[in-house]
Amino acid sequence: MQKRVCNILVIVFIALASTVMAAPSTFVLKAADSSYNNKQYTQALDLYKGIYKEGNYSASMLLKMAHIQEGLGHLGESLYYLNLYFIASDDAQALKKMEELAEKNNLEGYKTNDSTRALAWLQEHYNIIAWLLASITVFLFASMYYQRVKLKIKPAFTGMAFAITLTVLFIHVNFSLKDERGIVAGAPTYLMDGPSAGASVVAIIGEGHQLEIKGKKDVWLRVAWRDQEVFVKDFLIREIKL
Repeated sequence: MQKRVCNILVIVFIALASTVMAAPSTFVLKAADSSYNNKQYTQALDLYKGIYKEGNYSASMLLKMAHIQEGLGHLGESLYYLNLYFIASDDAQALKKMEELAEKNNLEGYKTNDSTRALAWLQEHYNIIAWLLASITVFLFASMYYQRVKLKIKPAFTGMAFAITLTVLFIHVNFSLKDERGIVAGAPTYLMDGPSAGASVVAIIGEGHQLEIKGKKDVWLRVAWRDQEVFVKDFLIREIKL
């Protein structure tokens, strides 16, 4: 009886602690939304940034941040938050908006199709898919053990299902289709033919372009630009990920 009471108290304590920890972010979010509704956009943006920096966000908040940045003339930042909003909401209108901004400002990297949407969905649900596959793999392994040891039968179908699931899990974790992309955050941004300040300049581009990130070496990102691989300083790129 005492053990049960202690367990209940522990659960209540954890719930209360979680509520207390979440309260500041909730309070700040309400204050930010109030500032936004009152058209105090820069004040709202500062509050939203603080919330996001803590690892908290909502789709609505990200959309408002994109709207504020667009109003301030920060094209790169607006597109960055629009990308995050799309990942969080899967709202097709966000893709349309990004395409319109890209076309209007002659930006590259915004052609969207079904594969783009699929990759965005995979990126958003990467951890959930990994845990689900791992759970199924463990269940199938336990079923194989039970059939072979307890029932004394050969688990042919279960064994095949286990092998397939384990293979899919391995591919998902190690060779995921997660699309790593980034938004050019400032102008001018120099694209180099090597990871060195002494390398030759391939192109000088402005903010807002979306680049596929291929890898990283020290402070340099290896990115794709017009069918070639170039290098850019990492602090000039806002990586699109939640």
